[in-house]
Amino acid sequence: MSADVHAVVTAAQELRAAKEFLQSGHLIKGVQRHERAKRELYQASHTLMTSGAGQPGFQSAQQTELFTTFLLALADFRGAYEQRRANSTDSQAASALVKAIKNVIGELGHIERKLN
Repeated sequence: MSADVHAVVTAAQELRAAKEFLQSGHLIKGVQRHERAKRELYQASHTLMTSGAGQPGFQSAQQTELFTTFLLALADFRGAYEQRRANSTDSQAASALVKAIKNVIGELGHIERKLN
């Protein structure tokens, strides 16, 4: 797995942990951590999408297959994140971002279960 893919997976894991931290009742620090995690995932996915150019560095066809839906979820997340940044008062953009985050976290869990 390439360094860019590893950075994206690590950022997605932090986003999941931040979401859990926020849901456990740590409001102020939870919101800060969640916002930082979203920004880090966006930046890591931007690096992967621009530098990787379709060559994310998977070692096998099975890894490529596993990560395909994760990469699609990342692309949806990036679009939703950009739209939300462009208009912070748009409730549809906020809803799309929440849905995209759930999808990324779900795909991450799917990959972790398959690889373990």
